[in-house]
Amino acid sequence: INNSSNLVSTINCLQAGGGTAYATAIDKARTYLDANARTNAWKVIIFLSDGAANEGPSYYSSGSPYRTQPCHQGITSAGLAKAEKFLVYSIGYDLNSGVAGSNVCVNSVTGNAEVPSITSEDAMEQIADTGSFYNHPSATDLSGVFVRISADIATGTSRLFDDGT
Repeated sequence: INNSSNLVSTINCLQAGGGTAYATAIDKARTYLDANARTNAWKVIIFLSDGAANEGPSYYSSGSPYRTQPCHQGITSAGLAKAEKFLVYSIGYDLNSGVAGSNVCVNSVTGNAEVPSITSEDAMEQIADTGSFYNHPSATDLSGVFVRISADIATGTSRLFDDGT
């Protein structure tokens, strides 16, 4: 890992706090890669979060699952990407922190827990492809996770596709 790269610098400056919307980030990554990825390259989403989804964009109606079930909608959005043969990794950063409510997925309209109830850890695990969820409690673990993910992608063992040929 190049510690002076823009990616590492950006990740190192992330601060906890504020709202979290899983689905919108996944949707935007999918849209960007659909428009800009090389045809012979894997489409890979590496999704990092430090807590439960607790909001959705206000341009969606108050009945939209983006707002009423932001964790479940994140799982749905990731499912669409996986169905399109994206590789989806997720990294939980301090998901079980001592900050009250940080592990509870919340309906952003009512402020109550999502129905059905789900934790951030369960949502992040379901967002990722099988075996591609990393739950790490500290910043010192992150570089090792990115090394393992890059090695997995480089060796091509992450997923084998039958393209019919």
